[in-house]
Amino acid sequence: MTFQAESDARAFAGALETSERERRKELAALEASLTEAHANAVEDASREIHALASEIDRSERRVASLARALADAGEAAERAADAAAADAAETTRAALAAQAAELKRAAAECLIRERIQRNEALDETRVTVNALTECLAVNSANLEASHSALRLHVAVDALAEAAAKGEATADQVAALRAYCASIRGADAEEQTGASRLLVEAVAATIPKANDVKNGVPTVASLANRLEDVTRAARRLALVPEKSGGVFTHVVSGLASFFRVRESAEEDDDDGFSGNEAGVEAALAQAAAAMARGRLAEAAAALEGGVRGSAAEAACAGWVADARERQRLEMAVTVLRAHAAAETATVA
Repeated sequence: MTFQAESDARAFAGALETSERERRKELAALEASLTEAHANAVEDASREIHALASEIDRSERRVASLARALADAGEAAERAADAAAADAAETTRAALAAQAAELKRAAAECLIRERIQRNEALDETRVTVNALTECLAVNSANLEASHSALRLHVAVDALAEAAAKGEATADQVAALRAYCASIRGADAEEQTGASRLLVEAVAATIPKANDVKNGVPTVASLANRLEDVTRAARRLALVPEKSGGVFTHVVSGLASFFRVRESAEEDDDDGFSGNEAGVEAALAQAAAAMARGRLAEAAAALEGGVRGSAAEAACAGWVADARERQRLEMAVTVLRAHAAAETATVA
Protein backbone atom coordinates (compact mmCIF):
# COMPACT_ATOMS: atom_id res chain seq x y z
CA MET A 1 0.00 0.00 0.00
CA THR A 2 2.83 2.34 0.76
CA PHE A 3 4.36 1.47 -2.59
CA GLN A 4 1.14 1.99 -4.27
CA ALA A 5 0.74 5.25 -2.53
CA GLU A 6 4.20 6.38 -3.49
CA SER A 7 3.63 5.20 -7.03
CA ASP A 8 0.34 7.15 -7.16
CA ALA A 9 2.09 10.17 -5.67
CA ARG A 10 4.78 10.04 -8.31
CA ALA A 11 2.24 9.59 -11.05
CA PHE A 12 0.23 12.45 -9.70
CA ALA A 13 3.29 14.64 -9.39
CA GLY A 14 4.26 13.82 -13.01
CA ALA A 15 0.77 14.57 -14.20
CA LEU A 16 0.79 17.76 -12.21
CA GLU A 17 4.16 18.78 -13.65
CA THR A 18 2.95 17.97 -17.14
CA SER A 19 -0.16 20.01 -16.52
CA GLU A 20 2.00 22.83 -15.13
CA ARG A 21 4.20 22.80 -18.22
CA GLU A 22 1.24 22.89 -20.51
CA ARG A 23 -0.26 25.65 -18.44
CA ARG A 24 2.97 27.67 -18.69
CA LYS A 25 3.05 27.04 -22.44
CA GLU A 26 -0.47 28.18 -22.77
CA LEU A 27 0.22 31.16 -20.51
CA ALA A 28 3.29 32.06 -22.58
CA ALA A 29 1.27 31.69 -25.78
CA LEU A 30 -1.47 33.73 -24.25
CA GLU A 31 0.97 36.45 -23.15
CA ALA A 32 2.48 36.51 -26.59
CA SER A 33 -0.90 36.79 -28.22
CA LEU A 34 -1.89 39.41 -25.71
CA THR A 35 1.27 41.35 -26.36
CA GLU A 36 0.74 41.12 -30.06
CA ALA A 37 -2.90 42.11 -29.63
CA HIS A 38 -1.85 44.98 -27.39
CA ALA A 39 0.68 46.12 -29.91
CA ASN A 40 -1.91 45.90 -32.66
CA ALA A 41 -4.38 47.73 -30.49
CA VAL A 42 -1.81 50.42 -29.71
CA GLU A 43 -1.00 50.74 -33.36
CA ASP A 44 -4.70 50.90 -34.25
CA ALA A 45 -5.26 53.39 -31.50
CA SER A 46 -2.35 55.45 -32.71
CA ARG A 47 -3.68 55.39 -36.21
CA GLU A 48 -7.14 56.31 -34.95
CA ILE A 49 -5.72 59.09 -32.79
CA HIS A 50 -3.76 60.39 -35.72
CA ALA A 51 -6.88 60.20 -37.91
CA LEU A 52 -8.93 61.86 -35.20
CA ALA A 53 -6.33 64.58 -34.83
CA SER A 54 -6.42 65.10 -38.56
CA GLU A 55 -10.20 65.18 -38.48
CA ILE A 56 -10.10 67.62 -35.58
CA ASP A 57 -7.68 69.80 -37.48
CA ARG A 58 -9.91 69.69 -40.54
CA SER A 59 -12.91 70.41 -38.31
CA GLU A 60 -11.14 73.37 -36.78
CA ARG A 61 -10.29 74.65 -40.22
CA ARG A 62 -13.92 74.14 -41.28
CA VAL A 63 -15.14 75.85 -38.13
CA ALA A 64 -12.81 78.75 -38.76
CA SER A 65 -13.95 78.94 -42.34
CA LEU A 66 -17.55 78.73 -41.17
CA ALA A 67 -16.92 81.41 -38.60
CA ARG A 68 -15.41 83.62 -41.26
CA ALA A 69 -18.39 82.83 -43.53
CA LEU A 70 -20.76 83.54 -40.68
CA ALA A 71 -19.02 86.80 -39.95
CA ASP A 72 -19.16 87.76 -43.60
CA ALA A 73 -22.81 86.68 -43.75
CA GLY A 74 -23.52 88.69 -40.59
CA GLU A 75 -21.86 91.76 -42.05
CA ALA A 76 -23.74 91.23 -45.33
CA ALA A 77 -26.98 90.68 -43.45
CA GLU A 78 -26.33 93.77 -41.39
CA ARG A 79 -25.65 95.76 -44.52
CA ALA A 80 -28.77 94.24 -46.14
CA ALA A 81 -30.78 94.98 -42.98
CA ASP A 82 -29.56 98.57 -43.00
CA ALA A 83 -30.44 98.86 -46.67
CA ALA A 84 -33.80 97.20 -46.08
CA ALA A 85 -34.44 99.48 -43.13
CA ALA A 86 -33.55 102.49 -45.25
CA ASP A 87 -35.77 101.22 -48.04
CA ALA A 88 -38.54 100.47 -45.57
CA ALA A 89 -38.20 103.92 -44.04
CA GLU A 90 -38.30 105.50 -47.47
CA THR A 91 -41.22 103.31 -48.45
CA THR A 92 -42.95 104.16 -45.18
CA ARG A 93 -42.35 107.86 -45.73
CA ALA A 94 -43.69 107.57 -49.26
CA ALA A 95 -46.65 105.51 -48.07
CA LEU A 96 -47.35 107.99 -45.28
CA ALA A 97 -47.13 110.87 -47.73
CA ALA A 98 -49.45 109.06 -50.16
CA GLN A 99 -51.77 108.13 -47.29
CA ALA A 100 -51.78 111.71 -46.06
CA ALA A 101 -52.62 112.90 -49.57
CA GLU A 102 -55.30 110.23 -49.86
CA LEU A 103 -56.68 111.21 -46.47
CA LYS A 104 -56.74 114.85 -47.51
CA ARG A 105 -58.50 113.92 -50.74
CA ALA A 106 -60.94 111.64 -48.85
CA ALA A 107 -61.56 114.39 -46.29
CA ALA A 108 -62.23 116.87 -49.10
CA GLU A 109 -64.56 114.39 -50.83
CA CYS A 110 -66.28 113.63 -47.51
CA LEU A 111 -66.71 117.34 -46.88
CA ILE A 112 -68.12 117.80 -50.38
CA ARG A 113 -70.46 114.81 -49.94
CA GLU A 114 -71.51 116.11 -46.55
CA ARG A 115 -72.26 119.52 -48.03
CA ILE A 116 -74.14 117.90 -50.91
CA GLN A 117 -76.11 115.72 -48.49
CA ARG A 118 -76.76 118.73 -46.28
CA ASN A 119 -77.97 120.72 -49.27
CA GLU A 120 -80.13 117.77 -50.34
CA ALA A 121 -81.49 117.50 -46.80
CA LEU A 122 -82.14 121.24 -46.82
CA ASP A 123 -83.86 120.91 -50.19
CA GLU A 124 -85.96 118.03 -48.87
CA THR A 125 -86.74 120.08 -45.78
CA ARG A 126 -87.71 123.02 -47.96
CA VAL A 127 -89.89 120.75 -50.10
CA THR A 128 -91.45 119.27 -46.97
CA VAL A 129 -92.02 122.72 -45.48
CA ASN A 130 -93.49 123.96 -48.76
CA ALA A 131 -95.68 120.87 -48.96
CA LEU A 132 -96.79 121.34 -45.36
CA THR A 133 -97.42 125.03 -46.05
CA GLU A 134 -99.42 124.17 -49.14
CA CYS A 135 -101.24 121.41 -47.27
CA LEU A 136 -101.95 123.84 -44.44
CA ALA A 137 -103.21 126.39 -46.93
CA VAL A 138 -105.38 123.76 -48.63
CA ASN A 139 -106.66 122.52 -45.29
CA SER A 140 -107.36 126.10 -44.21
CA ALA A 141 -109.16 126.76 -47.47
CA ASN A 142 -111.07 123.49 -47.06
CA LEU A 143 -111.96 124.39 -43.49
CA GLU A 144 -113.07 127.83 -44.57
CA ALA A 145 -115.06 126.32 -47.43
CA SER A 146 -116.50 123.71 -45.07
CA HIS A 147 -117.39 126.39 -42.54
CA SER A 148 -118.93 128.50 -45.28
CA ALA A 149 -120.88 125.52 -46.65
CA LEU A 150 -122.00 124.66 -43.11
CA ARG A 151 -123.19 128.22 -42.54
CA LEU A 152 -125.08 128.12 -45.82
CA HIS A 153 -126.52 124.70 -44.98
CA VAL A 154 -127.67 125.87 -41.53
CA ALA A 155 -129.19 129.06 -42.96
CA VAL A 156 -130.99 127.14 -45.72
CA ASP A 157 -132.29 124.52 -43.28
CA ALA A 158 -133.55 127.26 -40.98
CA LEU A 159 -135.22 128.97 -43.95
CA ALA A 160 -136.79 125.70 -45.12
CA GLU A 161 -138.05 124.92 -41.60
CA ALA A 162 -139.54 128.39 -41.18
CA ALA A 163 -141.10 128.23 -44.65
CA ALA A 164 -142.57 124.79 -43.96
CA LYS A 165 -144.18 126.13 -40.78
CA GLY A 166 -145.44 129.29 -42.47
CA GLU A 167 -143.38 131.46 -40.13
CA ALA A 168 -141.66 134.71 -40.95
CA THR A 169 -138.25 134.16 -42.51
CA ALA A 170 -136.74 137.60 -42.04
CA ASP A 171 -134.06 136.29 -39.69
CA GLN A 172 -133.20 133.42 -42.03
CA VAL A 173 -132.95 135.74 -45.02
CA ALA A 174 -130.76 138.03 -42.91
CA ALA A 175 -128.52 134.99 -42.18
CA LEU A 176 -128.25 134.31 -45.91
CA ARG A 177 -127.33 137.93 -46.57
CA ALA A 178 -124.74 137.75 -43.75
CA TYR A 179 -123.29 134.63 -45.39
CA CYS A 180 -123.03 136.51 -48.69
CA ALA A 181 -121.43 139.47 -46.94
CA SER A 182 -118.87 137.21 -45.25
CA ILE A 183 -117.69 135.63 -48.48
CA ARG A 184 -117.83 139.00 -50.24
CA GLY A 185 -115.48 140.51 -47.70
CA ALA A 186 -112.96 137.69 -48.05
CA ASP A 187 -110.59 137.26 -50.97
CA ALA A 188 -113.03 134.88 -52.61
CA GLU A 189 -112.35 132.70 -55.61
CA GLU A 190 -114.42 132.70 -58.77
CA GLN A 191 -116.48 129.72 -57.61
CA THR A 192 -117.16 131.36 -54.22
CA GLY A 193 -118.15 134.57 -55.96
CA ALA A 194 -120.57 132.65 -58.18
CA SER A 195 -122.03 130.98 -55.09
CA ARG A 196 -122.48 134.36 -53.42
CA LEU A 197 -124.19 135.82 -56.50
CA LEU A 198 -126.52 132.83 -56.69
CA VAL A 199 -127.46 133.04 -53.01
CA GLU A 200 -127.97 136.81 -53.26
CA ALA A 201 -130.11 136.42 -56.36
CA VAL A 202 -132.25 133.71 -54.76
CA ALA A 203 -132.53 135.62 -51.47
CA ALA A 204 -133.73 138.65 -53.42
CA THR A 205 -136.62 136.56 -54.84
CA ILE A 206 -137.89 135.50 -51.42
CA PRO A 207 -141.26 137.22 -50.91
CA LYS A 208 -141.29 140.36 -48.84
CA ALA A 209 -144.32 138.98 -47.02
CA ASN A 210 -141.86 136.93 -45.00
CA ASP A 211 -140.91 140.13 -43.20
CA VAL A 212 -144.31 140.33 -41.57
CA LYS A 213 -145.19 138.49 -38.41
CA ASN A 214 -147.04 135.50 -39.83
CA GLY A 215 -145.02 134.85 -42.99
CA VAL A 216 -146.29 133.16 -46.18
CA PRO A 217 -149.18 130.69 -45.76
CA THR A 218 -148.27 127.02 -46.08
CA VAL A 219 -149.49 124.74 -48.86
CA ALA A 220 -151.94 123.07 -46.49
CA SER A 221 -153.27 126.46 -45.44
CA LEU A 222 -153.64 127.50 -49.07
CA ALA A 223 -155.44 124.24 -49.85
CA ASN A 224 -157.90 124.89 -47.01
CA ARG A 225 -158.39 128.50 -48.06
CA LEU A 226 -158.97 127.44 -51.65
CA GLU A 227 -162.24 125.79 -50.64
CA ASP A 228 -163.50 129.05 -49.05
CA VAL A 229 -162.23 131.03 -52.04
CA THR A 230 -163.96 128.60 -54.40
CA ARG A 231 -167.29 129.03 -52.62
CA ALA A 232 -166.93 132.80 -52.56
CA ALA A 233 -165.89 132.84 -56.23
CA ARG A 234 -168.91 130.76 -57.26
CA ARG A 235 -171.18 133.08 -55.38
CA LEU A 236 -169.63 136.32 -56.57
CA ALA A 237 -169.08 135.21 -60.16
CA LEU A 238 -172.81 135.62 -60.82
CA VAL A 239 -172.87 139.18 -59.47
CA PRO A 240 -172.18 141.92 -62.01
CA GLU A 241 -168.99 143.85 -61.40
CA LYS A 242 -170.72 147.28 -60.97
CA SER A 243 -173.86 146.24 -59.14
CA GLY A 244 -174.76 144.05 -56.26
CA GLY A 245 -177.23 144.83 -53.60
CA VAL A 246 -178.24 142.51 -50.83
CA PHE A 247 -180.93 140.87 -52.93
CA THR A 248 -178.47 140.37 -55.80
CA HIS A 249 -175.97 138.68 -53.53
CA VAL A 250 -178.63 136.40 -52.05
CA VAL A 251 -179.85 135.40 -55.49
CA SER A 252 -176.31 134.82 -56.74
CA GLY A 253 -175.57 132.65 -53.69
CA LEU A 254 -178.66 130.51 -54.34
CA ALA A 255 -177.81 130.31 -58.01
CA SER A 256 -174.27 129.25 -57.28
CA PHE A 257 -175.58 126.58 -54.90
CA PHE A 258 -177.95 125.14 -57.48
CA ARG A 259 -175.35 125.50 -60.21
CA VAL A 260 -172.80 123.49 -58.26
CA ARG A 261 -175.36 120.78 -57.53
CA GLU A 262 -176.44 120.73 -61.10
CA SER A 263 -172.86 120.56 -62.39
CA ALA A 264 -171.98 117.85 -59.93
CA GLU A 265 -174.92 115.74 -61.09
CA GLU A 266 -174.42 116.28 -64.83
CA ASP A 267 -170.67 115.56 -65.22
CA ASP A 268 -168.90 112.81 -63.35
CA ASP A 269 -165.48 113.62 -64.84
CA ASP A 270 -164.76 117.21 -63.84
CA GLY A 271 -168.11 118.53 -62.45
CA PHE A 272 -168.41 121.49 -64.81
CA SER A 273 -170.70 120.27 -67.62
CA GLY A 274 -168.08 121.04 -70.24
CA ASN A 275 -167.99 124.78 -69.40
CA GLU A 276 -164.21 124.96 -69.48
CA ALA A 277 -164.09 128.70 -70.21
CA GLY A 278 -166.09 129.79 -67.19
CA VAL A 279 -165.43 130.24 -63.51
CA GLU A 280 -166.21 126.62 -62.73
CA ALA A 281 -163.57 125.45 -65.21
CA ALA A 282 -161.04 127.83 -63.69
CA LEU A 283 -161.90 126.64 -60.19
CA ALA A 284 -161.56 123.00 -61.29
CA GLN A 285 -158.20 123.71 -62.93
CA ALA A 286 -157.00 125.53 -59.82
CA ALA A 287 -158.09 122.64 -57.58
CA ALA A 288 -156.42 120.07 -59.86
CA ALA A 289 -153.22 122.11 -60.04
CA MET A 290 -153.29 122.56 -56.28
CA ALA A 291 -153.67 118.82 -55.82
CA ARG A 292 -150.56 118.32 -57.94
CA GLY A 293 -148.66 120.93 -55.93
CA ARG A 294 -148.46 123.41 -58.85
CA LEU A 295 -149.23 126.61 -56.99
CA ALA A 296 -148.32 129.00 -59.80
CA GLU A 297 -150.52 127.09 -62.26
CA ALA A 298 -153.41 127.11 -59.78
CA ALA A 299 -153.01 130.84 -59.19
CA ALA A 300 -152.90 131.55 -62.94
CA ALA A 301 -155.97 129.41 -63.59
CA LEU A 302 -157.94 131.00 -60.79
CA GLU A 303 -156.91 134.52 -61.72
CA GLY A 304 -157.76 134.01 -65.40
CA GLY A 305 -161.12 132.42 -64.59
CA VAL A 306 -162.40 135.18 -62.32
CA ARG A 307 -160.95 138.14 -64.23
CA GLY A 308 -163.63 140.74 -64.93
CA SER A 309 -166.06 139.40 -62.30
CA ALA A 310 -166.86 140.33 -58.74
CA ALA A 311 -164.96 137.26 -57.59
CA GLU A 312 -161.68 138.71 -58.81
CA ALA A 313 -161.15 140.75 -55.64
CA ALA A 314 -162.06 137.78 -53.43
CA CYS A 315 -159.51 135.58 -55.17
CA ALA A 316 -156.74 138.18 -55.43
CA GLY A 317 -155.40 137.53 -51.91
CA TRP A 318 -155.24 133.76 -52.38
CA VAL A 319 -153.62 134.19 -55.82
CA ALA A 320 -150.98 136.51 -54.36
CA ASP A 321 -150.30 134.14 -51.41
CA ALA A 322 -150.07 131.13 -53.75
CA ARG A 323 -147.55 132.89 -55.93
CA GLU A 324 -145.60 134.01 -52.89
CA ARG A 325 -145.58 130.41 -51.61
CA GLN A 326 -144.49 129.17 -55.05
CA ARG A 327 -141.61 131.65 -55.13
CA LEU A 328 -140.63 130.73 -51.58
CA GLU A 329 -140.74 127.00 -52.36
CA MET A 330 -138.65 127.51 -55.49
CA ALA A 331 -136.14 129.63 -53.55
CA VAL A 332 -135.87 126.97 -50.83
CA THR A 333 -135.46 124.22 -53.44
CA VAL A 334 -132.73 126.10 -55.28
CA LEU A 335 -130.91 126.98 -52.05
CA ARG A 336 -131.11 123.40 -50.82
CA ALA A 337 -129.72 122.10 -54.09
CA HIS A 338 -126.96 124.70 -54.02
CA ALA A 339 -126.10 123.93 -50.37
CA ALA A 340 -125.97 120.20 -51.16
CA ALA A 341 -123.70 120.90 -54.13
CA GLU A 342 -121.44 123.09 -51.99
CA THR A 343 -121.26 120.38 -49.29
CA ALA A 344 -120.48 117.70 -51.90
CA THR A 345 -117.76 119.90 -53.40
CA VAL A 346 -116.13 120.39 -50.01
CA ALA A 347 -116.35 116.67 -49.21
